Amino acid sequence: MTPRWLAVLLLAAPLAAQEPDLTAGKAERDSLLKDYHQIFPIWGRKAIERGIHMPLPLGFNIGYYHMSQDIEISNLGVGFNKPPQPVDFITFDRANAELSLINLRVDLWVLPFLNVYGVVGSGFGHTTVKLAEPVSFTTTADFDGANAGLGLTGVYGFKNFFTVADFNHQWGFSSLLSAPVPANIFSARLGHRFRVGEPRKQQRATVWVGAMYQVLKSETNGSIKLSDILPSGTDSLFNDYQNSSWYQGLGPAQKALVDEFVQRLQGGLDTTTVNYSLNKKTADPWNMVVGGTLDVGPHWGIRWEFGFFGRKSVMLMGNYRVKI
Repeated sequence: MTPRWLAVLLLAAPLAAQEPDLTAGKAERDSLLKDYHQIFPIWGRKAIERGIHMPLPLGFNIGYYHMSQDIEISNLGVGFNKPPQPVDFITFDRANAELSLINLRVDLWVLPFLNVYGVVGSGFGHTTVKLAEPVSFTTTADFDGANAGLGLTGVYGFKNFFTVADFNHQWGFSSLLSAPVPANIFSARLGHRFRVGEPRKQQRATVWVGAMYQVLKSETNGSIKLSDILPSGTDSLFNDYQNSSWYQGLGPAQKALVDEFVQRLQGGLDTTTVNYSLNKKTADPWNMVVGGTLDVGPHWGIRWEFGFFGRKSVMLMGNYRVKI
C-alpha cells in the first residue's frame, strides 16, 4: 500500500482530533514512540506519528443494559400438550417485551479506524401481551434470557468531531423459546470529543447522537405452562362462550381447540403446556440514541447511552484497556 493511501486510511483513526488540545504534541509523540512495541492496532505507530491520540487497543468491559420495545405478533399457532395449529381468530392489541442484562464485552482495535468485539450477557425479562379478540385480557410471561454476539465498529474523525458506524449480529436466548433468535443491529452516531481537566491527567470525554436499526428473525417457536400466563378470573371470560358469535363463526377444528382450552382452564392448568408458534417483528425498528464516554486516564473509562423514540433503552458500562 502506498504512503498516500496509508495517509487516507489514517484519517479515520478512532476519535481523531486535529485540535491542539486533543492531539498528541511532539513531546508526547516522542515519548509514546520511544517505548512503542504494540502489535495492535496495525498502523498504530503511523497514527501516533501523525499526532493522533490512540486508545489502548484491548478493552474489557462490563455493564448493565435495559430495554423495552413493542412487538407485532402474527400467524399465531397454539397446541395444548401437542404441536401448535393455526388460530387466526385470535388478534392482539399490543405486545411489549422488557429485558435487563449484565453484559461482558471484549474489544480490540485491529486498525486505527476499525474495532472488533464479542459480547455475552445474561439476565431476565418479561413479555406483556394484550389480546383484543375473541376476548380481551392482558397476560404477562416472565423469562430468563441471555445473549451472545459479534460486531464491527468503524470510526472516522475530523478535528474534534467523529462519526461511528457499528454492525453486530446477536443471538438471543430465552427460557420460553425452543431456539435462539438471531438479530442484526446497525447504528450510526455523530459525536464531539473534548478534554476534561488538565492535559497531564489524560482525561477525555465524548458525547454523541445517533440512530439504531434492529431486525429480528420473524419465526418463533416455544412453550410455556398455561398456569404461568393466565391472569386470575380468566375463566369468567368464557361463560356461555359456545353461544357467542365469535365461537359460532369458527370451524370444527378451531371449536375443538377452544373447547379443550376451556376444559383445561377449568381443571388442568398445572398439567398443561402451551406449545406455540408465531411470527414477530419490532413495531419500531428504528430508534434514536444519545450517549457519551469519559476516559479517566489511559486505562479506565465509562460509557453511557439512552435510547428513545420507539425502542427505549439504558446502557451503562465500565471498561479497562491494556496494551497488546
